[in-house]
Amino acid sequence: MLYIYNMSKRTTKNWLALYHPPDRDARVWGVSAIDVGYTVIPPQTYYPPQHHPESYLFTWERGRTFSEYQFLAVTRGNGEIETASAGHMDVTAGDIFVLFPDEWHRFRPNFDTGWNECWVGFDGDYAKHLMRSYFPPQSPVLRGAATPENNRLMTHIVKSYQKPSPSRSPLLASDIIALITRMVLFTRAMASPEKLANQSKVALARNWLLEHAFEDLDPVRICEVVGMGYSAFRKAFKDETGYAPHEYVLEIRLNRAKALLKQTDLTATQIAEQTGFSSVFYFTRFFTRRTGYPPGIWRGVPNVKDKNPPDRGSPLSKNGKVMSPPTFIGKKLI
Repeated sequence: MLYIYNMSKRTTKNWLALYHPPDRDARVWGVSAIDVGYTVIPPQTYYPPQHHPESYLFTWERGRTFSEYQFLAVTRGNGEIETASAGHMDVTAGDIFVLFPDEWHRFRPNFDTGWNECWVGFDGDYAKHLMRSYFPPQSPVLRGAATPENNRLMTHIVKSYQKPSPSRSPLLASDIIALITRMVLFTRAMASPEKLANQSKVALARNWLLEHAFEDLDPVRICEVVGMGYSAFRKAFKDETGYAPHEYVLEIRLNRAKALLKQTDLTATQIAEQTGFSSVFYFTRFFTRRTGYPPGIWRGVPNVKDKNPPDRGSPLSKNGKVMSPPTFIGKKLI
């Protein structure tokens, strides 16, 4: 069912709420716009307004949960939000807060100020993947994220949503992906000076590891390169990449080994030597656990996919359980 709400007949609308079921293209893209709109809440106005479908209505005492993600931008006024994971937080003009599926929440403007709000609600497999990767429910408020550029994009999404058509659906999905991307980049840019410094050092480390991945690697050397102690470096590296340093190197070596297996007639022993493994035994064990096949068999299987892809950065995960990775990277530990 499509709901279109507009309580004002004047040229300047003070609210709009749209709800469309996802079409086929949206499901293929993995990004579906579920609901969009805006509302002007004048000062001394009770909240929430009653122009939404029943499943979206809530009271402050009861709160609400729903099944999609939502970005809600506050462009005027101030208020508050409370969620199951984050507790109570203040919201001011210029903030965007994130609502999460199956997460109890409630929010409202300050009665004396009201607020202007614009929201984009969305769902889909790819959208869920991005949101779960970058937005923890414990931090729902993105301070200052309602920039003019982000507000324009959200307004553009609302306008596009008013005229649904098969030709617009992929563009709408790409706009929502762009909005998520902007939120990710904004939160990164607003990181603390310490985190920004760590990001720069991790970028340096990634380039250095890529250049030296097939050599014997000494953790002391990489720490000298980035100017950090090993414990701090390892934590910063995993926070940024999802991999511990030795896992990152193993992924580089695995990808190179796959290329050599498919493109050359080198033996497993020769490939182990060229990719930095300390022995063919360690290479074969790692390769088999990671791909599900010994190198020789993997070489002959067309269009083979790894049976055990890495789980949250671990190169040796199986059935959702992280297996103990080999610790030798060449002759050194890292």
